[in-house]
Amino acid sequence: MRGRGHAGRAGLGAGLLLALAHMGAPTASAAQARSVSYYTTEQAQRGATAYQQFCAVCHGASLAGAFDVPPLKGRFVTNWSGTTLDHLFDYISKAMPLFSPGALTPAQNADLVAFILRENGVPAGRVELPATDAALKTMAFPSISADRIK
Repeated sequence: MRGRGHAGRAGLGAGLLLALAHMGAPTASAAQARSVSYYTTEQAQRGATAYQQFCAVCHGASLAGAFDVPPLKGRFVTNWSGTTLDHLFDYISKAMPLFSPGALTPAQNADLVAFILRENGVPAGRVELPATDAALKTMAFPSISADRIK
């Protein structure tokens, strides 16, 4: 790579993007993310109630994580940004809560995703987040800058 300068790095970057596209990695532009209504205020509030009841014991009241349990805001965003929301919904549906995996209803899981989005700085909209994998496959977890996270 030595001696190629910016042109070599640009080619490498373009190649990487092509490889990701061929791998089927879901992407969403910032403009698309801003135009999507992810959840309603009421849905996120229901999610906050469910979070305190089912999740806070492990992830902490402020979503900061505890011991070996990961936080659900901050660096959490890096892990999920750009993936479609069905992946997060599916993970919560099958693996959480830790002591009773799969015990929550699809509506409760969607409410929890709405709450997590709110706590990570995603604004509310007028339409509730759907509670089905099929509908969530069309919605990407938005890229969020650290200054938007509470």
